[in-house]
Amino acid sequence: MKKFYFAMAMASALTFIPAAIPFDSSPGVTVAEAAAAPDADLTNLRDDSATSIAALSADKPLFLNFWASWCPPCVGEMPHIDAMYQKYGDRVNFAAVSIDGSTDDAKSFTQGRGADLQLPFYYGDEMAISQAYHIDAIPISMMIAPGGEIIAQHLGGMTEEELDAFISAAL
Repeated sequence: MKKFYFAMAMASALTFIPAAIPFDSSPGVTVAEAAAAPDADLTNLRDDSATSIAALSADKPLFLNFWASWCPPCVGEMPHIDAMYQKYGDRVNFAAVSIDGSTDDAKSFTQGRGADLQLPFYYGDEMAISQAYHIDAIPISMMIAPGGEIIAQHLGGMTEEELDAFISAAL
């Protein structure tokens, strides 16, 4: 009987070990093979203006970040993304696209903890965007070349230094 309990305890412990590893402990930077970025209509969370991913990537590279207000790594990297927006905003378009299930949750973030951030926040059809971009985990960031090709992506939160390297490599 002791062996049974020991085996169950070990199985339980092994099941929960990945949860102890930080989400971005092994950042996954990949270079995409010139895949076309799916288009999606977006609405600005602050002023309700409309745009699209295609419009944002038409003339300049686009830094595209998918996030949610309930995601600690997503919220944690927002000040770093905002710093990159301040640094590269004249050469790169930025879009932080919420995939919160509720637009109200995303708006609450931009009016609360995100109120001091200048970064443009958007929302769209969360399910359609998640399916089109094959989003299984967040945060995920992508660089889209002018004209709409995904040229790089990163799964997991990034530090300011990692974001700087990620963005500058696409310029």
